[in-house]
Amino acid sequence: MKKTLIALAALGVVGAASAQVSISGGVAVGIQNTHTDSAAKFHLTNADINFKASEDLGGGLMVNAGLGFSNEGTRGGSMAIENTTLAISGDFGKLSYGNILSARAKMGSASLETDLTDYLGGYLFVTVVQYDAPAIGGWTPFVNWSKVQATLTSTVGDLEVSGSPTIGITGNVAGATVYLENNTGNAADGWDLRVKYDAGGIGLAVRTTKDKYQEFGVSMPMGAMTVSVNTVSQNANKGTSLGVSYAMSKQTALTFGYGTGSGTTSGQNYRLNLSKAF
Repeated sequence: MKKTLIALAALGVVGAASAQVSISGGVAVGIQNTHTDSAAKFHLTNADINFKASEDLGGGLMVNAGLGFSNEGTRGGSMAIENTTLAISGDFGKLSYGNILSARAKMGSASLETDLTDYLGGYLFVTVVQYDAPAIGGWTPFVNWSKVQATLTSTVGDLEVSGSPTIGITGNVAGATVYLENNTGNAADGWDLRVKYDAGGIGLAVRTTKDKYQEFGVSMPMGAMTVSVNTVSQNANKGTSLGVSYAMSKQTALTFGYGTGSGTTSGQNYRLNLSKAF
C-alpha cells in the first residue's frame, strides 16, 4: 500500500512538471473613499487567481494558455473570468487569441476605485486575434483583428475573420520602448504611439493618439518606496493620479492612491491599500 501511494505521488509530480502549470494571484484590502461616498469604507480591493500553462511541442513549437478569475472582472465586485489567452509560437512568430479586460489608460494609474481608465469612460472587454512576426533587428511587427464587447457583463462574442486589421510594430530605440499601431480601416481611431523610457531609474511614459488620447506618467523609486504621477485626457475627459507604494517584501506592499478628474466621471477619491501576492 505504501509503495502504491509513493508511486502515485511520483506520477503526480511528473505530470505536474510536464504540464508546466503555474498559479499566481493576490488579495488586497483597503480603506477608501470614492467621489460618491460620504465616509471612508473598508473594501476588498482585489482578489484574483491566474493559471498559466505551457507545453513544448518540439521542433521549436511552444503552446501557452492562460485563464484568470478576478473580483474586478466585471468591475462590480463578483468573481468573473477576466483574461483568457491561447498562443502558439515558433520560428514563424506567434499566433495568439485573447479575451481580455482592457484599460483605456495604457500608461499607468494609481490603485483606486475610480482610476484613470474610469475617468476616461471605463474598462472594456476586447476579443483579439494577433500575429506577431519574427523580430527584425529588435523590432517586432504585428497585425491583429479585435472586437469590443458590448458590456463588461456580456458574453464573449465571436470574432469575424473579416474587416480591416490593426497593424503595428514594437521595439527599442535609444533605450526607449516604443509601441506604434494604426487601424487601417478606422479613421476615428487611427494611430496610437506609446513611448516608455528609464532615465537612471526614473520611469517616463508618454502616449498620444489620433483620437486625442494624451497620457503622461513619471515614477521615481526612493529605496523601498516608489512615487508615481500620471495624467490622462481625451476631449472633455481628464484625470490625474498620485500613487505611493512601499514594498514590505517581494510580495507584500502598502500603497496609497489619490485621483481626481472631470468629464464622464468627476470628483476625487483615495485608497490606502495592503496587498499580498502569491
